[in-house]
Amino acid sequence: MNNGPPATDSVQTTSTSESALPPLIPLILGTAGHIDHGKTALIHTLTGTNTDRLPEEKKRGITIEPGFAQLLLPPFKLGIVDVPGHEKFVRNMLSGATGMDLVMLVVAADDSVKPQTLEHLDILRYLDVKAGIIAITKSDLVDEELLELVEEEIRESCSGTFFEEAPCVVTSSETGAGIEELKKVITEQSDRIREQLPNSSSAPFRLAIDRCFSVDGHGTIITGSVTSGQLQANEQVMLEPGGQDVRVRSLQNHDASVETVVRGERAAINLAGIHPDQIHKGMELASKGFLAPHDTLTVSLEVTPNSRFPLRNHMPVRLHLGTANYTASLKLLEQDELVSGQTGFAQLLVDRDVVSTWNQPFVLRMESPAVTIAGGRILDPCASRISYQEVQQLEFIQQLTGEHSEEERVEAAIGLRAFANPSPTDLTRMTGIDSPTPLIQNLIESGDVLEIELSNSSKQLVHIKTLESAKQHVEKVLTKLHDENPLGVNFDIAPVRERLRFLAADSVLNRIFSLLQKQGLLQVTMGRIGLKSRGPQLTKNEAKLLELLQKQLQETGLEAPLVKELQSQAGKQADSVIQLLKIAESGGVVVEISDQLYLAAQTLQAVKATLKTFMADKQGKTMAEIRDALGTTRKYAVPLCEYLDRTGFTVRKDDLRFLQ
Repeated sequence: MNNGPPATDSVQTTSTSESALPPLIPLILGTAGHIDHGKTALIHTLTGTNTDRLPEEKKRGITIEPGFAQLLLPPFKLGIVDVPGHEKFVRNMLSGATGMDLVMLVVAADDSVKPQTLEHLDILRYLDVKAGIIAITKSDLVDEELLELVEEEIRESCSGTFFEEAPCVVTSSETGAGIEELKKVITEQSDRIREQLPNSSSAPFRLAIDRCFSVDGHGTIITGSVTSGQLQANEQVMLEPGGQDVRVRSLQNHDASVETVVRGERAAINLAGIHPDQIHKGMELASKGFLAPHDTLTVSLEVTPNSRFPLRNHMPVRLHLGTANYTASLKLLEQDELVSGQTGFAQLLVDRDVVSTWNQPFVLRMESPAVTIAGGRILDPCASRISYQEVQQLEFIQQLTGEHSEEERVEAAIGLRAFANPSPTDLTRMTGIDSPTPLIQNLIESGDVLEIELSNSSKQLVHIKTLESAKQHVEKVLTKLHDENPLGVNFDIAPVRERLRFLAADSVLNRIFSLLQKQGLLQVTMGRIGLKSRGPQLTKNEAKLLELLQKQLQETGLEAPLVKELQSQAGKQADSVIQLLKIAESGGVVVEISDQLYLAAQTLQAVKATLKTFMADKQGKTMAEIRDALGTTRKYAVPLCEYLDRTGFTVRKDDLRFLQ
């Protein structure tokens, strides 16, 4: 990539050769502050790099798009992101803020705290920034007394933020005053957070794209800050949203070709097999299967202390997530309104699929007026819609917040997935835990999570509370049916599903029925379902008639009376005959051949034995031949042959029947 235009963000400038340095710890250092407060000039003085790369930026003297540079302060290697300060470019500021480890708040000594200074502070309180530094610039333009007043105003504005105790350095890019002290403070703050950095070797790779362009002879180049894991040349990764598989041709870190980039580094990545037009800012590169695009996010959020606008149900918002921003609708889960400084749980219904992971920070802004109103953390990146004040789901959501243990978060994630059976990768995305399998085993052993075997190769993870809740709904519906039909053993499954449609889709309901059947609650057979504990409530006369019907069918064999004949014989109890025959069938005593013919189970067994011998020559038999072999009439042979075809005992080909 070195033969074409610069593929990365800047050239590195330092007096020490990088090859002579020991391995350095990579970090991302961002800037924030009002327009024309000297951020770009300060970075140029620190690194020698002018981060204003666009002609319009150089002409107007303001930063429009984020710019990038590198600062080597052994043992740290800092990728610097210079974000725009102008109100019109706050969206670009947010995209540049993705992945920052430290932030340098820049305030001009001759201008002090301004509106964008305050809005940047509001935004930064919600991003995953671990340390802050305050740099007062343009000190050569004011006297000592004014400098003291400016610092006092800055401290007052930073109260309640992570800048409250941040070191403050007075600088001048014109005279060089304070620059060496600033480097020392940056090193000290970097050292303070080094123990908080995640392990790059075990985490999945992830990078949010902030630039995409083409270089002659090389093709598609994307850039961004690595926020998780590591990536090597020639690896296959996924481009999301979209699920496109792409190959990494080569890598650069600040104009230096490298074999690997890791979390905390800026990266330029040459991708094979994709045109730049297919990529836009906000898309992400990630390890295969790690990210899952979705349009519903469950979040914890806080209204900014300075916001004049309350958050209300269903209000439109602008979601800033990663390096992208989206239109979304806000759905509060606990109350109808949140006002300045309040916190709560909500869902964001986004206008398209987005990618995110547990605990990822986001910011909400209004379209008009264009102001920051809230921010927070992603709790469930692939959420199902949750009803207002749904107690059980809210308990699981609360358990996903960062103050809970890893095992508690895994338990909550399984609970929120209900019957979707999350994979270990799903749980990593939902909890931020790289290896959740041992924690799942702990939960199974404690009984909080059930692992139910559906087949020899399929198991289902279900939280005990989820199954208990579903069980109560199923039991309530079936109890009502049993009460309405006291002679009923089981019921057509389709109407039962219809009554439970609020609980889940048909495919999920079938899984619930299967799990509850294995637990002994239900009996499910041949498209019918009932409570195993609920047998028919028979009167003495009904019990006597049932016994009579069973005896009559056993004694008459293949000459059994049809249902209408049995009803005629029952007199005043005619309406009970069909239900009593169903009861006898559920007990395995009789078999329904057709809606008008029931045979004793022992009679059907004898019929099958006779036909196995008669049809063993595999020549195929007509219905007339089967009728004669059984010594019966067409009245019984027709429904019997249709039953045997329907149940798979025989196969019909034209007018002949064969054993299956």
